[in-house]
Amino acid sequence: MAEKHGDTPRFTDNVLEWALVIVNSIAAVLIATTLFFSRVSVDGESMENTLFDGDKLVISWFLYQPENGDIVICDSKALGKLIVKRVIAVGGQEVTVDYKSGTVSVDGEVLDEPYLKYHALDDMGVYDMTYYDPEREVFEYDVPEGEVFLMGDNRDHSSDSRVFGAVSENDIIGKAVYRFHSDEAKTGFVS
Repeated sequence: MAEKHGDTPRFTDNVLEWALVIVNSIAAVLIATTLFFSRVSVDGESMENTLFDGDKLVISWFLYQPENGDIVICDSKALGKLIVKRVIAVGGQEVTVDYKSGTVSVDGEVLDEPYLKYHALDDMGVYDMTYYDPEREVFEYDVPEGEVFLMGDNRDHSSDSRVFGAVSENDIIGKAVYRFHSDEAKTGFVS
């Protein structure tokens, strides 16, 4: 009987140790996600068919530097709200949008964009603002250093850098890394 009584404190110690490990692990995950990640909802159809209105995203912002092809969340001064767009070009690069052929080039290289919802870039009635001129067949833009050129994947329904120009890297909130809720698509990593 003395053995069983002697084993009880050891069992209790093990349970307490495991409970402490679990609590510390949960706390570490919560702290890490709070410090290095945020959540945001997609508002509108400008990123269809990649992202949909109402999708919930996890974004990474810690030490983030924008790169071509990234899906980012931007604090748009021109639109007065957070927007979700794709980085087409970064500072020092030249963007060419050919409305007749429906192509976008960066530094002379036509982008392969299988994620686009529509390829028609010639009938965009919403683009009557600063940078889009419907009389032009080709739109060229040199992206200033420290800025990025953004476009929505649903080109026919996106107010983006074709409308308001490049945006400062300082206005980029972070990169979309994971869709954790969607009524239209599967959850998972986004690209």
